[in-house]
Amino acid sequence: MNTTAGGIETVTEDEISGEWRERARRDGLRRVMRASQPDSLNAGVTERTRAVVSGQLALVADRLGRRPRRALEIGCGIGRLTPTIAAHAERVHAIDMTPAMVDQARATCAHLPAVEFECVRADRMSPPRERYDAAVCVWVLMHVLDERRLAESCRVIAASTRYLTLIEYEHASVPVSRWSRLRTLEDYVRLLPGAEVVDEQVIDYGGDHSFAALIALGGQAAR
Repeated sequence: MNTTAGGIETVTEDEISGEWRERARRDGLRRVMRASQPDSLNAGVTERTRAVVSGQLALVADRLGRRPRRALEIGCGIGRLTPTIAAHAERVHAIDMTPAMVDQARATCAHLPAVEFECVRADRMSPPRERYDAAVCVWVLMHVLDERRLAESCRVIAASTRYLTLIEYEHASVPVSRWSRLRTLEDYVRLLPGAEVVDEQVIDYGGDHSFAALIALGGQAAR
């Protein structure tokens, strides 16, 4: 851990990687959700999240006039949302920074040949040669702690996809850990060049809530 000139504690990249390696050793959904939450709440939130992602990807298809050909999942974790994304896209490229998470996601999605996995940090992405039709990023950018790196990550995401489903914590009844930052949808929209919100919902659970926004990027909202 480091301390900035302003007295704010920060964490190193090694500490962040180590934290996610430890989380990968947990059981079930506790690997990617709060370990303090009951399993029933984690399962219920996951089902609600799948429904929101499914609905927003269906909206993308309506706006494109076709099924998304290529979709990106940023921070796939153990693959709990990957099959939902695969049901709406011809091909899915799923990334995560933690090898053990990627291994579990591959096992979860072994029956889905159109899904490919890669071990990549969300804040180390490079723009693809061809933009994705859709990207899904669920409770990932809240873990990008450095504001400059967050801004660069958002710039790369905006250059990488036509539509983005972004789900992030906006309010927590229990203070978040040093591994997370609460930000508003407006905070992210300011960092995403050419962003326009075309659908916005709220996911409530256990006194917390997250926004779930479908964002058109690069002028796609006019289509």
